[in-house]
Amino acid sequence: MTTKDKRDIFSRRHVTPETAAYFGALTAPDEGYAAHVLAAMEAAGVRGLAVSPMEGRILETFARLSGARKAVEIGTLYGYSAHWLARGLADGARLYSLEKEPACVNAAKDAVEASGLTRKVTVMEGPALDNLKTLGKLAPFDLCFIDADAENYPAYLRWAAANLRPGGVLLADGAFLKGGLCAGGGEPADGPGARAMREFFHILFDGDRFVSAAVLPTGEGLAAGIKA
Repeated sequence: MTTKDKRDIFSRRHVTPETAAYFGALTAPDEGYAAHVLAAMEAAGVRGLAVSPMEGRILETFARLSGARKAVEIGTLYGYSAHWLARGLADGARLYSLEKEPACVNAAKDAVEASGLTRKVTVMEGPALDNLKTLGKLAPFDLCFIDADAENYPAYLRWAAANLRPGGVLLADGAFLKGGLCAGGGEPADGPGARAMREFFHILFDGDRFVSAAVLPTGEGLAAGIKA
């Protein structure tokens, strides 16, 4: 093994089927977490758009580490990731979860109510950028999680940079753009999604708005930053 091989965390060369199965077994109990949300997503054919249990644990971990009292999620879908974030929030904390699709809003609200999380999670319907303007009045926030349309990631990140407290946490799923971030992936590298995502990373890594930034090599890629 070369030194370069050891440094290249994105190669995934050591993620063997056996390793994946091992960690899958460790998180097997989490497969049943928010089972009603999973069932609803399966029925609607959107389960693959939500985070995995291991990724959910990562969201929960960051929520706990940040000690978040006020958090924002951009992209609710059916509320599965909101359940993981809420699990990491202390009693009395509030997560504002934004979703523009009415069917998803209804499903997420039903899921939150069924889980008894209405005191912790508020699902807001409508275009995220409009709702973010409203939420700006409640700033500063402690955590912001982005999992939505790639074309608006730069705008979402700029909002987070302006409305997170110093030391606040930024998380963004889908960082690899399903392989389309750069040339050779699934989406043309000059497509609007790829251009927007690269702009997102230029903002995240420029050092002015975020004192620290990194990318966790999850299946979809999870970007993380700490507000300066």
